[in-house]
Amino acid sequence: MTLRNPILLSATLLGTALIALTALAVRPQSSRAGASVIAASASVQGAQFSLDPDTLVGWDRGPAQPIFFSHRRHAGVYEIDCLYCHTNTDRSPVAPMPTVDLCLGCHLVVKAASTEIQKLRGYQERGEPIPWERLYKVADFVQFNHGRHIRAEVECEECHGKVEEHDVLWQWSPLTMGWCLECHWEPQEDEAKLAQAAENAARFGEAGRESHGLYPRSIDSDYGVLAGPIDCAACHY
Repeated sequence: MTLRNPILLSATLLGTALIALTALAVRPQSSRAGASVIAASASVQGAQFSLDPDTLVGWDRGPAQPIFFSHRRHAGVYEIDCLYCHTNTDRSPVAPMPTVDLCLGCHLVVKAASTEIQKLRGYQERGEPIPWERLYKVADFVQFNHGRHIRAEVECEECHGKVEEHDVLWQWSPLTMGWCLECHWEPQEDEAKLAQAAENAARFGEAGRESHGLYPRSIDSDYGVLAGPIDCAACHY
């Protein structure tokens, strides 16, 4: 899913009064996806859609969340950019979850009377964050920087799958070392980065270390030539 400018997206949201975040039946807390649900429907852009679990993509794979949120409707139908809700992910090591106030920036008006938005208002009134069930977590000895990957133009879907096609999310990628290295081993295609790699090799030599950064570039002899660094210290520091 291509990243768009979140500022431009704000104008789109202000002109959209049809975002559907509909009421969904409560699934038992001890049950994961696949439990019973009360069917509901709403009118969206002149068409009817059903919230029967058989029609929800990912319902039988992802965990129950405290508030139902459909990425397929928000990111797919309305094309809301990832960075609008996960603000500053392109500058932060972690991908922040949207705040209650950010959600209510739209939903004070849009679907304000629905059951799920009433839950959202309840968290705001109590001053509590939404206790989302976490889907992705790397091992404690692994460092992963979201900002660095986004700035390297890695698309969100390469790690998270096509979330714009899913109503309920699950851990789409295995997050294993081998899976990560499959991407890092890809040859670099950007000519400017290849030129920078040659400059770095000449600058640091076999024993040199970069003056600013998290790992010694010279240890990874293919730094800049491959899509990502393969030195141990790139992820384990």
